Amino acid sequence: MKKERIKETSKEARIKEALSLQFEVLHLIHKHFAGVFYELRDGPYALNKNQNRAIMIIGSKGEIMPSMLGKYLDLQKGSLTSLVDALEEKGLVYRKKDSNDRRKILVAPTEKGQAYRGWLMEKTEESISEILGRLEEEVLLEYQLSLKGLLNVFNKLDERES
Repeated sequence: MKKERIKETSKEARIKEALSLQFEVLHLIHKHFAGVFYELRDGPYALNKNQNRAIMIIGSKGEIMPSMLGKYLDLQKGSLTSLVDALEEKGLVYRKKDSNDRRKILVAPTEKGQAYRGWLMEKTEESISEILGRLEEEVLLEYQLSLKGLLNVFNKLDERES
């Protein structure tokens, strides 16, 4: 019984520290990398930050349910609908019925959207390379390994959600 209590307290303490670290990391990511998406507003389609992020996400997934896109972007349904409408009007995405469930709608990139995502990736890589290029090789490796660790944790959370 006493051993279980120690584990519980230890897990609670780890969660509390993880929460504190998570907020610190999110603030620093925003501080160092958010500007990259603002720089891209002058791109060929003059998209805002959320529209550019949506193109990156939709392009990486191939097709996505709007509700999941909303979760990734932290947008409410009304704002998300406006965002997808604007991208559709510019010919960057299209809506289609899910072949497995015709009641569901998916958002997918058009060829123009895929080409724009390629341009976005190139410009983002240039900016991020400039930022991360300031780091020593071993610090960059530590950063890369940390991101892989985070990705592993988030994938486990996704598995437990399903």
